[in-house]
Amino acid sequence: MLSQIKVLEFAGLAPTVYIGMVLADYGAQVTLLSRPDAQPQNSPMNRGKKSMTFDLKCSQDIEIVKLMIKDSNVLIDPYRPGVLERLGLSYQICSKINPKLIYCRVTGFGQNSPLKEKAGHDINFISYGGVLGYCASTGTQKRPAIPGNVIGDFAVGGMLGVASILAALINVQKGGNGQQIDLGMAQGAAYLSQFILHQKNEKLWSNGIGNNVLDGGTHFYNIYQCKDGKFMSVGCLEEKFYQDFVKGLIEGGLSQQRGQFLLENQLNANEWENLKQEISKLFESKTRDQWEKIFDQFDACVSPVVELEEYETKNYLGENVFINRNGKIEVNGQPIFSDYQYQIKDIPKVGQHNNEKPKL
Repeated sequence: MLSQIKVLEFAGLAPTVYIGMVLADYGAQVTLLSRPDAQPQNSPMNRGKKSMTFDLKCSQDIEIVKLMIKDSNVLIDPYRPGVLERLGLSYQICSKINPKLIYCRVTGFGQNSPLKEKAGHDINFISYGGVLGYCASTGTQKRPAIPGNVIGDFAVGGMLGVASILAALINVQKGGNGQQIDLGMAQGAAYLSQFILHQKNEKLWSNGIGNNVLDGGTHFYNIYQCKDGKFMSVGCLEEKFYQDFVKGLIEGGLSQQRGQFLLENQLNANEWENLKQEISKLFESKTRDQWEKIFDQFDACVSPVVELEEYETKNYLGENVFINRNGKIEVNGQPIFSDYQYQIKDIPKVGQHNNEKPKL
């Protein structure tokens, strides 16, 4: 789909590597620019890219990069503010070389915020962006839970980066000029939180961390540990799903009397904590596979918490979602297009395509 789009990706941290992967999966010609002493880039997020090495402290290599910029549609900058400026590759310089260039900069806090020089990782960015404060743990201790690095690095830095690049490319196709994209992951995390902010403004999310409907405060939107140490997730917000949830619990050993009590008290916040404890004990009486078999009979919004390694033997999501490369599981490109087939290519060796560098 993007076979005519040429992308220059300076080697960096997870978000920009992910942007390059998605664009390559969508067919773009992505060239990864690494240091000559770079470690082997065996991450599947480098699949389908070309790899060239440059010493960005060498003026001759900078001039070669400028030649590549002239012939490219997108440049992806993973560095902290000011790095490319010091190398002579600022947006002002690059846009003069190629006025149609999309110059996407992904940083923790943006190019101009008061925190722009501050170091950080995903957990720090989503802290400042207001996301971590509503990711509650499911235990009795009411505190934020660490959600891995999927939100800031990939949902914000990665996918919001892809979306903004595609929007800017459409603008160029309509006759506009290229532009600089200033994507701060903390600011993007705040953008991702629009729904939660609305809930708070409407006083629908105001009971403190871990005490609201969507952050583990209820028994019907929660995570429960099973007998084998694995987990089931429950998300039966609507009445019809909640009714099937109760039916499943009765099938799993809950008495009819307690089932009726649950049906009558779904929205009774005074009972939520007690019901969570009661349901927790019930889930601990059976393995995850046993609960999964029970809830397969009901439309209750109850699911096994699946670990990615399980897809070596299980197929919850259908064909062609996961692929096996040299004995290792990877995720295929997503979503599924009606008129485009993903051609997932190999991961390049560092500098594999140096012979394709333009000549000065």
